[in-house]
Amino acid sequence: MKITILGRGNAGCVTALYFGFLSRNKANTSIELLYDPNIPPEKVGQATQLGLPQLLWATLGIDWYNNPIHATPKLGILYENWGKKNDKIFHPFPLESVALHYDPAKLQDTILKSKYFKVQEKHVDNYDEIDSDFIFDCRGRHITNWNDYIMLTNPLNAVLLGEGKSRERDVNWTRAVATPDGWTFVIPNTTQTTSYGYLYNDKITPIGEAAANFKKLFNLAEQGIYLNEKVDNFKFKNYVARKPIIDNRIILGGNRLFFLEPLESTAVASYLVWAGSVWDWIMHKKTTPARITNQFHLFATQTQNFILWHYMYGSKYDTPFWKAAQKIKIDDPVFSRLLTYVKQSSMVELRNQRVDVNNPTYGFLWGLFCFKYWLDGMTK
Repeated sequence: MKITILGRGNAGCVTALYFGFLSRNKANTSIELLYDPNIPPEKVGQATQLGLPQLLWATLGIDWYNNPIHATPKLGILYENWGKKNDKIFHPFPLESVALHYDPAKLQDTILKSKYFKVQEKHVDNYDEIDSDFIFDCRGRHITNWNDYIMLTNPLNAVLLGEGKSRERDVNWTRAVATPDGWTFVIPNTTQTTSYGYLYNDKITPIGEAAANFKKLFNLAEQGIYLNEKVDNFKFKNYVARKPIIDNRIILGGNRLFFLEPLESTAVASYLVWAGSVWDWIMHKKTTPARITNQFHLFATQTQNFILWHYMYGSKYDTPFWKAAQKIKIDDPVFSRLLTYVKQSSMVELRNQRVDVNNPTYGFLWGLFCFKYWLDGMTK
């Protein structure tokens, strides 16, 4: 069996590493990654949940001393200025668990050198050029027919990116700072710099106003950040592919499969969830394309809902963006049932639950203690 992955961005590299590692002892399975060197990877990534660190440790032995991807520890998410009750709310990871922030270019280069799969520079125009049994298309968010996608509900559609020339000391978590126009991720880097992403809705806030607020709130001039509004501004949609498997051979991945704004760092986790489902289908014949498509659509919807929940309590800002965001409703009986259970349960009980069929996660990513931390932060 031959499997080809197209694209050398985060999704392509993580998918190739996952499949290459699991098939390392299968003599009849070949994994290759093809990419066009003239197409640079998108400026996305930089923070994970817990799945990618586990994969990087198992496959490459990356640790905090041998750290070619320039990772910094992510011990949780610090929410600032969200809700009306508390200035700061911390969403922790369990004490034994560490996620990471990373340099996307370093991550991609490190995985490409892993030797778990073959790598070739090649521009591909047509799937018929590839003589593989299965093709993962992870070539970015260049989508022309939006009728092939289900739009996901989210109040954001644009981001301004910047990198500060200094780093806050002793910050080992992602800061998610609410702003008048949305929120901003603040990520510490190993290079003594700080990455910023000012997320907003350009239908509510014009880019000039968003850029001015970004510069003011985060003291960009004092940090030596020159913000080029044309170069550093990216617009996006939130979506999931209707048919992520085409002709039982072409498998969409990365931003061709799914995109949702970066709150809770769900991107790489979604790549791994999807890769695991596809592996069960093509390698073990445990499932079917229809079944894993339905499962991933459920994953996308529940991920959408968990993220939307963060906006429903508002923030310290009484602005057009937050007024609009608070009006969004979640229509999901499962979410409502779990939330009712969480309200009636103690934090000690929820923290000690194991992930099994009797104590499910939501969106495959969040244990019920995650609900409790946010609920308590918003209401107590």
